[in-house]
Amino acid sequence: MSGTVPSILATFIAQLRSNAPIFGGRVAGAAEFEAGLKNYNASLALPAAYVLFLGQEADGNTAAGGDLLQIVHKTYGIAVELDAQKDRRGQEPAMMLQMIETQLSASVLNMILMDTCPRMSRGVYLQGSRWLTNLDRARSFHQWEFGLDWQITTADGVQPQSVPLKAIDVDIYNRVILDPPAAAIHVITN
Repeated sequence: MSGTVPSILATFIAQLRSNAPIFGGRVAGAAEFEAGLKNYNASLALPAAYVLFLGQEADGNTAAGGDLLQIVHKTYGIAVELDAQKDRRGQEPAMMLQMIETQLSASVLNMILMDTCPRMSRGVYLQGSRWLTNLDRARSFHQWEFGLDWQITTADGVQPQSVPLKAIDVDIYNRVILDPPAAAIHVITN
């Protein structure tokens, strides 16, 4: 593969920075998320969002005859970190979740990533959400999970070497009668 392929993570991050004003541009990836869990000083100002690749699964091959046709399902999480220092019961951060979900949906729901996954079978869809528990009592974490599906085919894999077609021989003197003919060639002569 030649050239640079745009990153799915980078696309999600850019969309959130542009369309989710609650975060004020404070959107990062997995490395920032992990650093913030280990050290408060490394954490982004709150509220913040982190885009995480969670995994992928593939359906079985549906093509016949040695070809390949599969749908790959990738899952990306958007972990949201909220300040719970003033309310350690988590009620204040929980009241923000509906507004955050609305902004996340406006940012990525039904997005089609033509540059990254040109054969997406449908737009990005919501798979669910959940609390991320036991991380920190001073901060509240909630994660929304989004899926995207796209098709991979034989053309995406290794291409076997083939013998180049150099010529086609046509015998116009010996007529073989087949019904229907194996092939027909029509030559225009002036």
